[in-house]
Amino acid sequence: MAVDIIKGLRVPMRDGVELNVRITRPAAEGRFPAIIEYNPYRRLDHAQPSFPPAVPYLAQHGYVVVQFDVRGTGSSSGASSDAYSDDEQQDGYDMVEWAARQPWCSGAVGMIGKSYGATVQWQVAGKAPPHLKAIIVRSGSNDMYEDTAYPGGCRRPWRFEFFAPNMSAYNFAPPDPALVGANWSRIWNERLEGSSPWSLEIFRHDTDGEYWRGKSIRNNFDKVGCAVYLIEGWADWYANAELDAFRQLKGPKKVVIGPWGHYYPEEKFALPGPRIDTRVEYLRWFDYWLKGIDNGIMDEPPVTVFVRQWQQPTLLTLNEPGHWHADTQWPPAASRAETLYLEPGPSAAGKLAHQPPADGEVGYDYRPTVGMASGRIGLGSTSPWGMPTDQRVDDAYSACFTTMPLDRTMSILGQPEAVLHVSSSAEVAYFNVRICDVAPDGTSRLISHGGCLATHRESHDRPTPLEPGKVYELRLKLRDLAYEIAPSHRLRIAVSSADFQNAWPTGMHARNTIHCGTAHPSRIELPIMAANGDGLPAPAFQASPHPLPSAAEVPKATYTLTHDLAADTVVCTLGAADNGTTRRSDYTVSNRNPACASIISEVRYRAPHPHMAIDVQASCQTSSTATEFTHAVQVSIRVEDRLHFQKSWMESLPRNYA
Repeated sequence: MAVDIIKGLRVPMRDGVELNVRITRPAAEGRFPAIIEYNPYRRLDHAQPSFPPAVPYLAQHGYVVVQFDVRGTGSSSGASSDAYSDDEQQDGYDMVEWAARQPWCSGAVGMIGKSYGATVQWQVAGKAPPHLKAIIVRSGSNDMYEDTAYPGGCRRPWRFEFFAPNMSAYNFAPPDPALVGANWSRIWNERLEGSSPWSLEIFRHDTDGEYWRGKSIRNNFDKVGCAVYLIEGWADWYANAELDAFRQLKGPKKVVIGPWGHYYPEEKFALPGPRIDTRVEYLRWFDYWLKGIDNGIMDEPPVTVFVRQWQQPTLLTLNEPGHWHADTQWPPAASRAETLYLEPGPSAAGKLAHQPPADGEVGYDYRPTVGMASGRIGLGSTSPWGMPTDQRVDDAYSACFTTMPLDRTMSILGQPEAVLHVSSSAEVAYFNVRICDVAPDGTSRLISHGGCLATHRESHDRPTPLEPGKVYELRLKLRDLAYEIAPSHRLRIAVSSADFQNAWPTGMHARNTIHCGTAHPSRIELPIMAANGDGLPAPAFQASPHPLPSAAEVPKATYTLTHDLAADTVVCTLGAADNGTTRRSDYTVSNRNPACASIISEVRYRAPHPHMAIDVQASCQTSSTATEFTHAVQVSIRVEDRLHFQKSWMESLPRNYA
């Protein structure tokens, strides 16, 4: 079916703000279901091709896809000072109902989107617009505090490395004149006068509370009345979030977790593979729920996950060995909790035992740069680079507990939980647990992990300091996984107090201790599949239309870890360039002075204009001392190389036991 694309449509919201809308629809008369998609990433600029990949595909198969720029971004009017604002959430609801009223719409509406565009679906679905019948959540958060900004209570560095300067550059840039015409200057001036960096709100709200709850569906799944298809990748951010959503949803639901990172699985660089064509899944889902076509999709198992197997860990992984497992629930009915107790041993050679060992303890010195091999899960702009590498570099500075070589395959499907009895010489400490598959040659592959500030042991709302030397019980929910450890391999649990690429370092030197034995039964609880737990026949997914790329074809990115041996600091440098945008950040962590960490980041963006060179530069500096965090942002705009606009912001907060 031929497709028409309508660009630059203006749709007024209830407060008069006009959203920039692109419609991709069948080039035919009739009434069709509508699909809504929106985000703030300037994907609707006039020269930008259709994206996501499902947009033209769905239009070719009888759907009208309605996309819009978030208010205050792209070519929409208004100003913006925060992601997922109340006004933005109301806009999403209103656009669903606007689409349903159009003469070309059948009255049935669905939603699609990835990352930001997935999370907004939860926000809209939680408001229950009457015409919203089905959504497809690809890599979305249901808990904005824990999933995206402060996992385990720690600042996620990525938010300040790339997201902060990226959104400042985009949100202060002018709209596309090809879409807004004579209103270009007015819309841009309104934006410059009324906007502020989104990262300021993220920085200010370092504990959980009403701010984050207002953006999260986590306690309101009962308000979701539409059918939900969840799609995620093990190498992406939100596998835990999507599987938790699946467990809590009461209505029609389906979940697929593949091996991929932060791409749509049909894209060429959706690595690691194997990749599938989720456009076909989108069509089947919406045909069933929006057109009433009984195509059998709801007769298939509701849970399908890719079970990974051993592969040598590398920074760029093209394809994962493994197989699909289908089931009726998550965790699978055939999985049973198996407890392995942490048993101290000489040096770092601890063991894992089926019974609590004699009372003992393992101590280690806090080293802020542990995490050099942990990779950047869900790295975004430099993905697919950033997979975890050989963990031995971090195992060397961790308390490790390892099984004997396995005599049979161990299949782990579900969410592991670590129960640690810990003490610290400091008031503030972080504990991180890694599960590793250790090959016969000693290579250590990361398969799951999780961490938490011990000061957040009772609540993310009100951190409380540790009493030095006192033993506390910590329960750490780790990343869900579906993984098979082969015979002759060993399972390792590695405990440390840093994961610096994914969690901001704590500020105090510390000697941390894991207490073991009957009195303090530190342990790992693993969801192990029964020997006959083969599951159900998995759906026959269509493969991606793109052949698997070679490593040479994958777009290059800067991802460098530099260890200054004299200063004992590590600098993580990230960089990428695409679509007129260049990004760079330098994140420095010190073993000698753990309180002093810093991120210096910059994004440069060439805004669209047919006759003028408009260059936007956003620079951010985020740093910590023993007593406070500081976040500074500067936005500079040059028109034809002359300074047109410049503004700076800076805020500081006490460390608050972080």
